Amino acid sequence: MAKFVIAGKANCPYFAKAELLGDELALNLPGFKIHKIPVDPDHWDTWLKDLCQKNNWKHSKSPIVWRELLDRGGKGILLGDGNAFQEYALTYYGIKCELTSGDLTKIGTENEETFHIVEQEHKKVLASIIPFNLTISNPESPALYFIINELLNENVFSKDIFIRLYCKNHTENIEGIFMEIQDLASPHLRSIKVVQDPAEAFKDCDFAIILDDLDEDIDEKNEDEDLEKYKNPYINLAKAIDQNAKQNCKILISPFNSRNETYALVNLVSKYLKRINPKKYLIGNSMCDEMIAKAIVAHRLRINPAYVSNVIVMGQNLSDSFYVDLTYARVTDFDGAVWAKTGTHWLNLISMVADKQWINKDFISLVIDRENSVSEMLRRKSILVFAQSIVKLINLWNLPHEKDTSLYSAIVYAKGNYGIKEDIFLSIPVKFEKESYFCIKNFKMSDQTESVLEEIIADTKTRISKKFIDDYYVKNGHDVKLVTPKVVY
Repeated sequence: MAKFVIAGKANCPYFAKAELLGDELALNLPGFKIHKIPVDPDHWDTWLKDLCQKNNWKHSKSPIVWRELLDRGGKGILLGDGNAFQEYALTYYGIKCELTSGDLTKIGTENEETFHIVEQEHKKVLASIIPFNLTISNPESPALYFIINELLNENVFSKDIFIRLYCKNHTENIEGIFMEIQDLASPHLRSIKVVQDPAEAFKDCDFAIILDDLDEDIDEKNEDEDLEKYKNPYINLAKAIDQNAKQNCKILISPFNSRNETYALVNLVSKYLKRINPKKYLIGNSMCDEMIAKAIVAHRLRINPAYVSNVIVMGQNLSDSFYVDLTYARVTDFDGAVWAKTGTHWLNLISMVADKQWINKDFISLVIDRENSVSEMLRRKSILVFAQSIVKLINLWNLPHEKDTSLYSAIVYAKGNYGIKEDIFLSIPVKFEKESYFCIKNFKMSDQTESVLEEIIADTKTRISKKFIDDYYVKNGHDVKLVTPKVVY
């Protein structure tokens, strides 16, 4: 099968002659395929130069004809100009163009007029598009492979998504990720490009997904040197987002390898946001910990984890000071005395667990060890739950959920809620509604919950202090000193 591409100036009579000859060949020969590329005469020289440079060709005339070994995009073999194409058609197929120069000039003029009409229509279509700028920082994160398809296909964002992949170095891995996202052929994806300049990456950004991990090779510093000179990527990211993104840009922080530092990184980023209100538009992902806890409980009760609700992770992360609150947890579709349609009849979770000692002793250790045990069985790091937690959080935060009454865990601004008076971000229970989130007013907590929460707040204040960040997050990178987890029921 012969596949030819003919490109030339839109007003060029020789381009008109070549395309008419190509049309005749395609009409008479079932195995002959042709693709035509009319180019604006004002942009022809630049376009031709870029094409020849890309394919290592030498050509200076209009039109240019080449043959492709595959469908458009494959390796091309240069045939030549219009005369070379006519000679090829006459030699191999015995077909030639009989039109006079006057006719070809008229056709070239009509081609140019049609070209400009099509260009104007294309500009009108582009003008009607309201772009949704989605910036993903650190696209080499293993989580991206698992979230990008769901984000594009579930219409979580608008129909016209412009994706920018922000990275420090344009590596082969980045190029592979770029091509794979293109290959998804999502109807909602309008554009995608790799960007290395943070100002360009976050310009007019509507939603930023920050997947960066803390650097592991941070050199030691002197005490007199400034925090901002070091390699923690979140400081520069926060400044770039604040200076270039829209004021209502939503920011989700969810590092994979540095997951235990998410709450501290959210607090760090919030200090550098001036234009953007971090109390409203900044969230850290703690839903992964919540989903793990739900899975443990669901396994114990022999139900689907989707039928467990209102399991709350309060505090920091599973490796730090935290508290898993099951006070308001509930289950549905439980194999008990009362049966009802799924989602219509909810039961108190603690009441359904016969062995209360399991909750007090074994439950939290199972939650903490869950990922390690799964990773050992898989012989690689467990990633699916983490990736799904990102999709779930974005879905909740970016879509209206008027009928969803469930409580979820997220790292948000905590001051003024649940008796917290400190200016900090913590994982606390929230509800998502109308593309936003809010904390629960008049939320009643047990004495045990209040007592543990006070300890968590005191520990968090120490961990997000400038001295702590200087000593651990900047000087030692990701190697953060941990405290003994505190869990009380």
